[in-house]
Amino acid sequence: MNPREDTGRREGGASDRRPGRAYSAHFHLLDRQVVDREGRPVCKVDDLELAHDEHGRPYVTALLAGPAALAPRLGGLPARWLAAVQRRMSVGGGGGPARIDFGRVTGIGPVLTVDLPEGAAGVHALEDWMRDEIVARLPGAGRASG
Repeated sequence: MNPREDTGRREGGASDRRPGRAYSAHFHLLDRQVVDREGRPVCKVDDLELAHDEHGRPYVTALLAGPAALAPRLGGLPARWLAAVQRRMSVGGGGGPARIDFGRVTGIGPVLTVDLPEGAAGVHALEDWMRDEIVARLPGAGRASG
């Protein structure tokens, strides 16, 4: 995260991100649940997209989610297996990870809150399809909490 660009405010209201605050990518971002502004789950952060400022310091540009983002973190046979499954099961032509621009992050805490455009909360086409076409048709799925 580039502290000079982090104003602590985002469109739509105040944020708990403070200007100049350094965050630990491993502790504050990776493997955290991402929720939309209404608190609905969006995804979990599987990896981060980084860039470097003019002094060579890295900062986060996007949150990455899905098997295509997680596989490289695993390494070895599990990574190759997960990547192969993800390629075969990808829906909608996108084989890469789901990407959420870091500028959309409005809160960093036990969960990451993002301000996504209406209808953009579904970052996983395969998960959305499975939820709507498979899980929703299971007996009792309408009563399941979640």
